[in-house]
Amino acid sequence: MTLSLVKPSPEPDEVRVQLGGVGTRLELLHGVLRAGEIARRTAVRNDPTGTAGRRAYEAHVRTIRELHIEEERWARLVHGRLELVCNPDRSVAMGVMAGNAATGQASLFPKNVRRRGAATEMVTRANAGDATLPVQTALFVAGAGPEGVALSEEEAFALKTWFLLSCRTKIGDTVRIDCELSQPKGFRDGFVIEWGKRIPLPALVMDGIKPTNDDGPEEIDIAVDFR
Repeated sequence: MTLSLVKPSPEPDEVRVQLGGVGTRLELLHGVLRAGEIARRTAVRNDPTGTAGRRAYEAHVRTIRELHIEEERWARLVHGRLELVCNPDRSVAMGVMAGNAATGQASLFPKNVRRRGAATEMVTRANAGDATLPVQTALFVAGAGPEGVALSEEEAFALKTWFLLSCRTKIGDTVRIDCELSQPKGFRDGFVIEWGKRIPLPALVMDGIKPTNDDGPEEIDIAVDFR
C-alpha cells in the first residue's frame, strides 16, 4: 500500500494559539486524521460493507486518545457512550465527528453527516451552560474503564467538549481531508444546529490511493451508532 503526505499544510500562528488554548496542537490532530486514512486503506474488496469507514472511525478515536495521553497527559473518558479524551484537570474533552463539505470553511456552517444521540446532546448542553442539564454521573463512572477517568457531577456540568470534524474528499489518486476543531452549542433532532467556538484547520492532503477498499465505485461510510 503506497501512502504518503503530499504537502504538509502550514499552521498559521492564529491557529497555533487557538489550539494551544484548548491544550492540543495541529500535528496531533493531523496525526489523528492520517491514522484514520491509513486504517481506511487496509480494507479490501471482500471485507464486509462499511469496513473502511468503521476502521477509520476506530482509528480516529484510538489515535486522538493515544496522542493526547502520551503527549499531553490527557486521559480516556467515556461520556455515556460517547468516546472522548479529556485534559488533566477534566475541564476540556475532545471527540471525533464526520462533517459535511462545509467542514473547515470559516464562512460556512458545517453539520454532522450522521445523526448523533443523547450523549452528544448532553455535552452540547453543557457547552452552552444549560442550567437545566440533568447530569447522569453514573454513566461517566460506568464507562470510565480501568485506565479512564470518572467525572464528578460538578466536573461533568462544567466540561467543555470539542469535536475534530473531518470531511474526506477523494480526487483522483489524492485524498483531501478538510477539518476543524469545534464546540457544539445547539443540538436538535440528532444534528448540531449551532456552534460556539470554531477553529478551522489547514486541510490534510494525502496521495497513494489504491482501490483496495470494499466500498465499491461510489464510496460510502458505515452508519456507526454514534452517541
